[in-house]
Amino acid sequence: MKQVVVIGAGVVGIAAALQLQQAGCAVTLLDRGEPARETSFGNAGALAVSDIIPLAEPGVLKKVPGWMLDPLGPLAMRWRYLPSLAPWLLRFVAASRPSRVRALTEALSALLSRVNRDTEPLADLAGLNGIWRRHGSLTLYRDVAEYRLAEEAWREKRRHGVAWELLNGEAVRDADAALLPGWECAVKVRDWSHVDDPWLFAVGLFDAFRRLGGQFVRAEASSLRERGGRVDGVELQNGGALDADEVVVACGVWSDRFFKPMGCRVPLESERGYHVTLPKAGVSLRHFLQCASESFVILPMANGGLRLAGTVELAHRDAPPDWRRAHILIDKARAIVGDFSTEDMSVWMGNRPSVPDTVPVIGPSPRHAGLWFATGHGHLGLTLAATTGALLADAMLGREPGIDMRPYRVDRF
Repeated sequence: MKQVVVIGAGVVGIAAALQLQQAGCAVTLLDRGEPARETSFGNAGALAVSDIIPLAEPGVLKKVPGWMLDPLGPLAMRWRYLPSLAPWLLRFVAASRPSRVRALTEALSALLSRVNRDTEPLADLAGLNGIWRRHGSLTLYRDVAEYRLAEEAWREKRRHGVAWELLNGEAVRDADAALLPGWECAVKVRDWSHVDDPWLFAVGLFDAFRRLGGQFVRAEASSLRERGGRVDGVELQNGGALDADEVVVACGVWSDRFFKPMGCRVPLESERGYHVTLPKAGVSLRHFLQCASESFVILPMANGGLRLAGTVELAHRDAPPDWRRAHILIDKARAIVGDFSTEDMSVWMGNRPSVPDTVPVIGPSPRHAGLWFATGHGHLGLTLAATTGALLADAMLGREPGIDMRPYRVDRF
């Protein structure tokens, strides 16, 4: 039986540990903090199966200068961070070439097309179907002209197997009665889903992992132990060590400290996201809502609660939060669903691990046997958690993964 250590107890690490355990491995999950308390705690909770087009899609570069001049816009950057961010931005620009966008779309589509069937067994195992809401999403457009700007992207998604339906006029309000008038068009994606609370979902997976015999060690990894070209353990900051046949690095944006010592160069930066949670909003939504023009989302939570999330801020992961980016979402949401209660509201910021081509890093180290990486998921961490774990298990155990794994390799940069 393979002894596997997974470093990082976010939702990607937890799901990978559970998938590897289900494949017959003895798995130890390692994290310096509580499971799912970092980026996995407060994300938008979506299984975003239609997000197959990379962030650096055609036409996005024309929008970026305007966004960056607005500190509260859909995309903002801390200018003091520009010198260190410049290499990432240059790769982002390179990823926007039409030929690259086509290839990256193929790579993301291959992953996202299997999300539901990879997630279903884990949700069943952990008893989480009650908080997994499979009601679809609505992407809202003010008018036909605004929709037309996105129509080619939707057609491209359809060419890759994403099913969607265009709603017009009264059909938009009929789809979700909570919507205010003024939205002429909406695109409905039936296979899109979300969870009531991403932290509860991740913790549910973690509890299943522990219940089935998985080990959790709360300690900080200081380095990977390498002998003769093979990684065979993890050194701990407290002086201890964990032996392993295989080690998986799934530390999100903190994975970078394991790349360079192992001879890997991965342009990993923080794509910071903000949210507002409104547990007593008093709004009943049927669907996960996406506002196309404002690049933010409204997700229904249990008992009439709402979570408002979105926008991208490029800054150092340790930079102080700009809470204006959270609070501005309240007014934006009221323009969509009307007034709601802010009683007991909370705000949050998380560091999403982002690579410039949007395609996550999944697979083995090219230089060291026994070392695997699972990071760079950006805003698709929860979405791709179960799929990432399934692909790692297949590759580690020599099984056919069913897709070409080359687009996700760590040395592609």
